[in-house]
Amino acid sequence: MSIDEAAFLARYSHLSPQAICETLAPHLVEGRRERIDAVVRARIAGLTLLIENLHDPHNGAAVLRSAEAFGLQSVHVVEAAERFRFSSDVSQGCEKWLDVFRYPTFDQATEALHAKGFTLYAAVPGASVTLDDLDFTRPAAVVVGNEHSGLTAGAIANCDQTFSIPMDGMTQSLNLSVASAVILSHAVRRRRASLSEGRSDFDPAAQDKLRARFYALSVRGAEQILARRHVR
Repeated sequence: MSIDEAAFLARYSHLSPQAICETLAPHLVEGRRERIDAVVRARIAGLTLLIENLHDPHNGAAVLRSAEAFGLQSVHVVEAAERFRFSSDVSQGCEKWLDVFRYPTFDQATEALHAKGFTLYAAVPGASVTLDDLDFTRPAAVVVGNEHSGLTAGAIANCDQTFSIPMDGMTQSLNLSVASAVILSHAVRRRRASLSEGRSDFDPAAQDKLRARFYALSVRGAEQILARRHVR
């Protein structure tokens, strides 16, 4: 199921997230509520992915799928060279659970992320600092380039630190989607370890909003159900 999130939020802005969840909960299939609650609690707010000029839709979808599977909520994409595209056959609908932010230039992406307190770590093969050396106790954005030429020089200059993935084999490079998955797996684990036991990376109010959104995405006819129950 897919909804126009902006229209949905505007139409039901008079309802609290709790009211939306209470109304829709009886319509969730068995086990779905528990699954959504677990996913929301595990969501990562202090880690995101920034992609510059990705070309291949299959890679785009694979990167989104990895980001969502590891618990990220947001992905940022720079479309200076071409529009970010992804294959729905590969993504399997994972994009509906994510916030995907698009920027026409890397400068604008940098400005937006720095304003939110994120440190930008650029993946650059051969960098002396490795993934193991990065600090994920504070908000961080992992930055990757396209499949052919990697990150542009301007993008690297805008980032706070470059890093490489430690490799011990004769092979010294990875496919972009594989590299992204390796980086995110490591970064998410480090981010979770930095949080005090039992603490979520999202505050309670943000969790409530996300839970209401996921309930709406999981119930067929959610808008009609809410309209019948909550007539202005």
